[in-house]
Amino acid sequence: MKKSRWVCLLLALCLLLLPSCAQEEFDAASYVHSVLDSLYCGEHEQYREFTGITEEEAEAAYREHLKTESLYFAGYFGFEQSNETIYRTMAFYREVYQHSRYEVGEAERTDTGFLIHVEVSPLELFVSGGEAIENRVLAFSQRAAGGAFDGKTQEEIDREYCDFLLQFLEGELKDAACQEPMALTVRLEESQGSYVVNQEDLQALDRVLVPYDTSAEE
Repeated sequence: MKKSRWVCLLLALCLLLLPSCAQEEFDAASYVHSVLDSLYCGEHEQYREFTGITEEEAEAAYREHLKTESLYFAGYFGFEQSNETIYRTMAFYREVYQHSRYEVGEAERTDTGFLIHVEVSPLELFVSGGEAIENRVLAFSQRAAGGAFDGKTQEEIDREYCDFLLQFLEGELKDAACQEPMALTVRLEESQGSYVVNQEDLQALDRVLVPYDTSAEE
């Protein structure tokens, strides 16, 4: 199941400008931590304090990220999301990210802004269960080839396939472990008196946080 992983992270979080503040008062590491907490954990309080956005705006951005990951999940496993299945998958990823582990370290001042050191512990859910997931996909394919879904629409088949996958993954998630921490850096770049979190760095962090396989393909 090796496919190129497209990552379309939430532009509202990646590109939102921080209101200008004095350099000596700005806590770059805390700001990046607030971005990650809002993006992955749905914890918006600190991010809202930094940016001034509303709870509704922050929650909408968080849900958009869950939707983006759910669409990737469907593309990775080869089915189309419907309104019903995408909400089911979004609920699954809400739980997945509650198991995510990251630690934000110190920030270094650079000529263009800040460099923040982050340690990410990849969740082993998809990697350690790779063979079992492959077998599950094969089993469903064999059922389809044997006529088990004859007379059903493609949307109905996709819904059953999605449920078939998620039932297994939800069970595995309860005991999913994290790998040893990996050191990453996130650039916070100054632009006209404001700061922008580098999108490429967030994409790299996203790929490490919940890897779908052990390849380095994107």
